[in-house]
Amino acid sequence: MIKQHWAQKVVKKASSIIKAEVLITNRGGQIIATSNPDRVGEVHQAARHSIERNLPIDIELEDMSFWNVQHPGVILPIELHGRVYGALLVSGNPDEIRAYSHLLKLHAEFIVEEELEHYSRFQETLSRTQMLAHILFNPDVYFQNYQRKSLVERLGLNDEFTVALISMQSSSKSKTTALRDALLALRLPGDDIVEISPQEYVYIVKSNPNRGKSHEELIDGFDKNVQNEVFDRTLITLGSFTTGIKGLVQSYHEARSLQSLLHDLKIQEGLHTYKSHELATICNNIKKFTPENETTLVANYKKLLHLGEDKYLGETIEAYFRNHGKLVKTANDLFIHRNTLNYRIKKIHEITGWDPNTIDGIVLLRIAQLLYEGSE
Repeated sequence: MIKQHWAQKVVKKASSIIKAEVLITNRGGQIIATSNPDRVGEVHQAARHSIERNLPIDIELEDMSFWNVQHPGVILPIELHGRVYGALLVSGNPDEIRAYSHLLKLHAEFIVEEELEHYSRFQETLSRTQMLAHILFNPDVYFQNYQRKSLVERLGLNDEFTVALISMQSSSKSKTTALRDALLALRLPGDDIVEISPQEYVYIVKSNPNRGKSHEELIDGFDKNVQNEVFDRTLITLGSFTTGIKGLVQSYHEARSLQSLLHDLKIQEGLHTYKSHELATICNNIKKFTPENETTLVANYKKLLHLGEDKYLGETIEAYFRNHGKLVKTANDLFIHRNTLNYRIKKIHEITGWDPNTIDGIVLLRIAQLLYEGSE
């Protein structure tokens, strides 16, 4: 396929240089570009003959009536990789114009090759983007269908990446266009961008030496690149760094859950990572998707706050978290003896059933505390 836009540019430039009529036809011999606009759309039978047989034709003065043309000239098929895409016609004495006609042919073939490569890249990008979108936005995705090594490699998910959700709080066309341009400028080889709407994008940020080696360096590098006015009133949430298809979905859902939490907190801009808000995000998901669990956890935690015989259990558990579960530091913080602290911890266990000396107990206590604080 030869695009008429580029064919016309070649014809216009060539005609002005060699001072001769230049025509380009498509594969069917139909003129698509000429210095004489009245001839656009006309079928050139001699050109069709050249295309069908993939042979150049020299038309001498005495051959004009045979070929039913008005001028002598040269017809050269435009060929690439064994396939003919059209023909180039240059008017004039074949002996005089043959050399630069071949140069024009090479130029036309170069343009065809560029168009084919551009189309191939576009189709590959479109196919890859569609596949990523299907995996991300399909809640019933069956992972086994996407675990083939070749597919994971094609989607660029072998190396570490993180999923960024980018959401602009503006519907201004100029601002959304500027956001899209900025994201395309940030894009490095291997990155993928899926447009959800003009205001919202999924950006799959791949590991790249130009961004840094560690997770912290990658986040810092990405953060520095979005520190301009284009990203004002734009919320960016990053999921975990991961690999593979399951990792892609997990990182996306983490970024989406964090975005939901920040919206609830009325935070509408800045770059935020899931790892920095992990526990708060988990609590927010409990509130949204399993409110009955929230009710149970909060009710159990309230027993510590409203127990009549001991007014210090709530303060004790707060100090315990503040000092990362270290008994000596917690006792010093509360100005009490360590034995007193051990008594209180035992009491907390008796009341709630959650033992602060175990991982399970301290996690449940912390989640319950955060849910309680969020409900007040």
